[in-house]
Amino acid sequence: MYPYEKPYDHVLVTAKDGHIFTITLDSAENWNRIGEQLIDELTCALQQAAWDPEVRVVVLTGNGPVTFGAGDLAIIKSKLAKNLVEARQVMTEIGNMVKLMYSMPKPIIGVAEGMCMGGGANLLLSCDIVIVGEKASFQQVFVDYAMSPDTGGLWALQRLIGPMQAKVLAFTGEVVGAARAKELGMVYEVTAAGKALEAAGTLAGTIASKSPLGVGHAKSLSNRLHDLTVDTYFAAEADYLSLGALSTDFKEVLTAAAEKRAPEFKGY
Repeated sequence: MYPYEKPYDHVLVTAKDGHIFTITLDSAENWNRIGEQLIDELTCALQQAAWDPEVRVVVLTGNGPVTFGAGDLAIIKSKLAKNLVEARQVMTEIGNMVKLMYSMPKPIIGVAEGMCMGGGANLLLSCDIVIVGEKASFQQVFVDYAMSPDTGGLWALQRLIGPMQAKVLAFTGEVVGAARAKELGMVYEVTAAGKALEAAGTLAGTIASKSPLGVGHAKSLSNRLHDLTVDTYFAAEADYLSLGALSTDFKEVLTAAAEKRAPEFKGY
């Protein structure tokens, strides 16, 4: 899927601002619902950010009152409700997109000002850090359609808020407001309405000023925890720490300290 062969239609890729790469879902008239084209375009945009050596932080957001929409009924009717083969194809593509978000070493900051529904809500919750405006809300709408959460929903929710709370949201389809989401641990910060993207930009700038190697190792180690025992965790920790100590970035820290200046990190 990289590079994407057609013009982006449902996803807006903002020009890089320094080391920050912003991806915006731009199908407000369709409530940014997740359909085949959006899946293809967003996957490509994420791959573009992942492979660009200048990118250190990704910001993911959406335009319109529904920042992250649920699955498009068109794809549900034509694929998921058609036969198991086509349903699995679509869900595999969605799964690969979300796994890319977890596996790419560059942190992703998700930003929402409006409603986040179904698969879109889970897409946002799959980001490393989530910042929302005070009017944002989350809803696991699946139970009302005889379905279970998709787009990595229970995977993200149970890691963020625990199995019991996650089950309640999945079983009831309860609407969770921004303040409640922060209380549960679904979001990092709640801002005044219209200020979430600004707050994300500030945090992204801080992260981008650090060593990409150190940041990437911290994300990778954190996202591998579910696969690790205490023994394999400490082995992985030792590997990452040693790679950092042997890196050009660490040598630059020592040089910069001796020269009494800020370090200029390269990411290797």
